[in-house]
Amino acid sequence: MSENRNGKNENLKYVKLYNWARTLILSGVMRYGEKLPSEHMLQRKFNYSRQTVRTALDELEHEGLISKVRGSGTYVSFRIGTGNNDVPHIGLILSYFADYMFPQIYAGIESVMKEQNIGIDVAVTKNRINDEAVFLERFLNSNAIGLIVEGTRSAFPNPNIAMYDALAKKNIPIIFIHNHYSNIKFDSVEMQDCKCSYSLTELLLDNGHKDIGAVFKYDDMQGMERYKGFIQCMADHGMRIDDDRIQWYSTRDMDTLFSRKGIVSLMRRFNGCSAIMTYNDEIAAQLTTAFENNGIKVPDDLSIVSFDNASLTETSAISLCSADHPKFELGKRAARNLLRMMDDPNWRESNYSYRFPVSIVSGNSIKDIH
Repeated sequence: MSENRNGKNENLKYVKLYNWARTLILSGVMRYGEKLPSEHMLQRKFNYSRQTVRTALDELEHEGLISKVRGSGTYVSFRIGTGNNDVPHIGLILSYFADYMFPQIYAGIESVMKEQNIGIDVAVTKNRINDEAVFLERFLNSNAIGLIVEGTRSAFPNPNIAMYDALAKKNIPIIFIHNHYSNIKFDSVEMQDCKCSYSLTELLLDNGHKDIGAVFKYDDMQGMERYKGFIQCMADHGMRIDDDRIQWYSTRDMDTLFSRKGIVSLMRRFNGCSAIMTYNDEIAAQLTTAFENNGIKVPDDLSIVSFDNASLTETSAISLCSADHPKFELGKRAARNLLRMMDDPNWRESNYSYRFPVSIVSGNSIKDIH
């Protein structure tokens, strides 16, 4: 049984949620006095039982990181010290703190920066362009020595060009993770989302599936690339794409996508489908639960493929066929490339981009229906 850096057994169900909250708190993403998501929201996000969520929260409370207020909720009770302002630091801009992969990506970045005694200042845009502008200005004025950025609403051209130019003119290297902007040229470390999607779609076709539905996110580049791979593969195999069987959503739609009304809508949209591709494992896990609650079993009645290989389910019966996200290695690669950029006066003219090779975790969520 493997253990994480805190000595927690990674195979225990509550540890993924525990690590997620602990990293958010210790990294400063969630600060003293801020309220954690409700138990119900955490249940939905991680597809965990109420008892598993409570076990994770009890552990965090025991360590003094959170405190529960009866009738009010759970709050961060840990204060981050002011630290040494003379220690050099990089900025890390994320689009959304609720990303369940954040602990491993952050750990990868931290493992590299710790060796160089470089701190990490984390900012979260919540996928809002205005917030991104505020944080870019903060890092411009705080003597950050480099930036790692996850693009905000990266499916669209970014309006903060002047701020990025100001950072570059100040010779603050910038590298993107997961995505990049179409109208701003910076290097990036990413998955090959289009190729991953093509491979997953081909797996479904190879197993006899023709009526394939999909759930894609429209406000980030990853969603667009995954859609592109899906339609390219379907077209290459002479398959018809039914637009009515594609569900689009944005960051702001998450609360309604799996509401009671939303689930009814999804059931209607995917009626007649033998398989579904989902934007990520969070969507796949919630969709699996919603369908099984309505008597539709995965993969017997419906096959599902996804992205991230995050294992967001308590059931051992279903293991998603998923494009493997490198997580820790992605953070590590981005941090190492940023350090190299810091030593390169011509970093803007050099190439520090990297694309991870396609890797599909087979799982057991596809049924051969030939």
